[in-house]
Amino acid sequence: MKMRLTSRILAFFMMILMLSTPCVTVAQESSEQVDVEIAIAEAKRDAEADVNKLLWFGVGNLLSGIALVQDYSFLFSIGGLIGTYFYRPNPPAARFVGKSSEYVELYSETYKKEIGRNHALWSTAGCVSGGVVIAGCAFVGFASLGIVTAIGAQD
Repeated sequence: MKMRLTSRILAFFMMILMLSTPCVTVAQESSEQVDVEIAIAEAKRDAEADVNKLLWFGVGNLLSGIALVQDYSFLFSIGGLIGTYFYRPNPPAARFVGKSSEYVELYSETYKKEIGRNHALWSTAGCVSGGVVIAGCAFVGFASLGIVTAIGAQD
């Protein structure tokens, strides 16, 4: 009788262990999913904060001004805008202290993608605004030249 009671107790604990294993696995998977979402959110937030918007806006303005220099210099401007997207610096290593290798890899990939996107966004905005300013100055210049010519023709 004692053996039968012992085997029933052992069988009961074995059943509990077998049923609790999937619960532990699901909990670990959901924890990993939360870590992935945290890494992506932190990388996007840090990339946005690390971009010097004024610098990249100025680069875009400079690229729009280069387009006026020679006949095919607009190709340099287009190449420069494409290059701003592909310039993707690494995130500071201090952000990875105490983090897992999966977190570091995911964070780095997301950070580089987002910072490249922000560089391209701000340099394109600068290039467009520089082009508008240059076109406005050219319009005013040509309009004033036409007014001066018209006044000179009346005299």
